[in-house]
This record gives sequence, C-alpha cells and structure tokens, in this order.
Amino acid sequence: MTFQQSFTSLKRHMAEYRPQLEKAIAAIEKLEATDPDSEEFSQALADLQVAATVLEPYSEGIVESIEQFTEDRPD
Repeated sequence: MTFQQSFTSLKRHMAEYRPQLEKAIAAIEKLEATDPDSEEFSQALADLQVAATVLEPYSEGIVESIEQFTEDRPD
C-alpha cells in the first residue's frame, strides 16, 4: 500500500469513528448531568452501551489504519 492510500484509509476510518465517538461523549455528558433515577439517565446509559458496542470494531479498524499508515510513511 502506498503512503497516500494508507493516509486515505486512515482519514476514512477517522471520519467513520468520530460520529460514534461524539454519540458516546454526549451520552457520558448526560449521565454526568442527570439524576441516576431518571428516565433520561437510563436512556443515556443505553445510548452509551450502543455507542461502545459500535465503537469497538471501529477502534480496531482505526488502530490497524494507524499501524498501516505508520509503516507506509516515508522515512
């Protein structure tokens, strides 16, 4: 793989990862700001669980992309 191809792959993975990460962060912020006995807290916890589940494979992909990019960088 060329440097440009690996950089394009890395950018694509980051673009896919970011929205999921933003959902997780929003859920964490709701958890910090709401009453643990509220429905809003329960929903935020469920949203965080979904985001974490979705982020796991994205995280693996982004790590692989970073490794490939690092290997393909010119010295």
